[in-house]
Amino acid sequence: MGAVTVGVDIGQRRDPTAIAVVEGEERRGTETHHMVRHLERLPLGTSYPAVAERVAAIVQGVHAATSGDVTSTLYVDATGVGTPIVDVLRAAGVSDLARLKAVYFTHGDRRKVERGEVKLGKAWLVSRMQALLQSGLLHLPRTAEAEALGKELLDYEIRVTEDANDRYGAFRVGAHDDLVTALGLATQEDRGEEAATSFRDDPYTFGDFPSGSGFWPSW
Repeated sequence: MGAVTVGVDIGQRRDPTAIAVVEGEERRGTETHHMVRHLERLPLGTSYPAVAERVAAIVQGVHAATSGDVTSTLYVDATGVGTPIVDVLRAAGVSDLARLKAVYFTHGDRRKVERGEVKLGKAWLVSRMQALLQSGLLHLPRTAEAEALGKELLDYEIRVTEDANDRYGAFRVGAHDDLVTALGLATQEDRGEEAATSFRDDPYTFGDFPSGSGFWPSW
């Protein structure tokens, strides 16, 4: 099966935390298609310890679903309040099940990896998402969360402030860019030789991830 990547956009006061699970599938020998297996928004106001607990449960679910045959990668938005969550995940042993990488968003259109951390320009993320969509390399499931993500992609805009700083996000009333960012984190790499053809009967899901008390829906 293909390499699996989990992207997590840590929510703020007005935006929920979003999680995307993507499997890379090689086609025609050279193309990596990004198959979205799971999309999830945590309820607004979810505590950060509960966010870390849910992310750990999903990583464990991916590990179980793949029988540990594939080492997954977990990208977590560590900008601002995300850094403590990365520390909690490391302390909980998540890095034993997945390559845990902290991502810090910056201005501009570059992606740079240094000392195990990723510096990611949102202009780069937006361009990457647009390229995958236009090339037919991004495959979304037919779910309510995917419909919400599609709406956010339509709402995604780029603005330049008076001090020439780029601003990215969903600027229409009531829109959030959390799912877009989580998916961008999960699709920032093409796996190349690591990607493999998936033989999963259901092409769009790993099934239910354990959710403890059942507070979060799985689909």
